[in-house]
Amino acid sequence: MYFFMPSGIPGGGHLVYVGLTKATWVWIHSRAGILMATFTGVHLIFHWKWIVYTTKSFFGKGTKNLVCEGSKVTGETK
Repeated sequence: MYFFMPSGIPGGGHLVYVGLTKATWVWIHSRAGILMATFTGVHLIFHWKWIVYTTKSFFGKGTKNLVCEGSKVTGETK
């Protein structure tokens, strides 16, 4: 929104866009950023075990390499 708002008067504090002032848009943007960062942190906390397991599995630490044979998956390596 910032790039689409015309510059208007110096300072732009009284500029109205879609019925809201520039100060209101800045406030909404700040609060939305804080909310998104909070939700991202909570999301990472809830899925931490999956992240650790997938990382270990991807880099092969602590697990066997799986081999696909047809429709069967075994823990053997070739």
